[in-house]
Amino acid sequence: MLLLEGVAKSFRNGFTALKAIDLRIDAGERVAIVGSSGCGKSTLLRLVAGLAAPSTGRVLLNGEPVLRPNPAVGFIYQEPRLMPWLRVRDNVGFALRGRAAERREPVRSALRRVGLEEYASFYPKQLSGGMAQRVAIARALAPAPKLILLDEPFSALDAIKRADLQNHFLRLWESEKLSTLLVTHDVEEAIVLADRILVMHPGPGRISAELRVELPLEDRRQARGFADLKQQLLDSLRHDEAPTLVAHG
Repeated sequence: MLLLEGVAKSFRNGFTALKAIDLRIDAGERVAIVGSSGCGKSTLLRLVAGLAAPSTGRVLLNGEPVLRPNPAVGFIYQEPRLMPWLRVRDNVGFALRGRAAERREPVRSALRRVGLEEYASFYPKQLSGGMAQRVAIARALAPAPKLILLDEPFSALDAIKRADLQNHFLRLWESEKLSTLLVTHDVEEAIVLADRILVMHPGPGRISAELRVELPLEDRRQARGFADLKQQLLDSLRHDEAPTLVAHG
């Protein structure tokens, strides 16, 4: 469904953020990218979202080049980025096209899926941080995307709210099997949310290792093998180049 072939990104000042990125994500697959700051993770997401163009290489979604922001791609940012003067329902439906009557059901459905239908008339200032981020998830779901991009979406929350939203996202994935590409600094979050983890290193940004997660989806933190998997991932992050890793439950 998503294919990157020989993708590189350089800027006018001569800085090369990404070099020779090859990546494939199949329909319904959950992939996480981890790496240190400055390794190009967020730049990669921007290319997939159509917010920037690669210097060389191709980004294809369902066989078509990604040339501009695409309604088939939903983007969930670190912060909710809600417009404070709009009610929840209007924030969710902001990017939808069509008449108000046509937008009503997609908005209602998206809010129902994140458990916030009864808060449709609230303003962002009336919501907790976790609820605001669920509104952001609903906004990404409303256009019925085929691919969801997540740029450290739970990093601003405390540990309890972060775990709750991670579990909520997993339930959404189980019911809808959305393809997802997650960027995170949190190795535990990557293990909990992904089927496959890619390790990136800078200088310039490149994929240096791949780890497949073969742990039960339910309550992975308590699964046998979780601690070993976490250590393997940390070790691969510490080394410039690391072998392909496979984790078994």
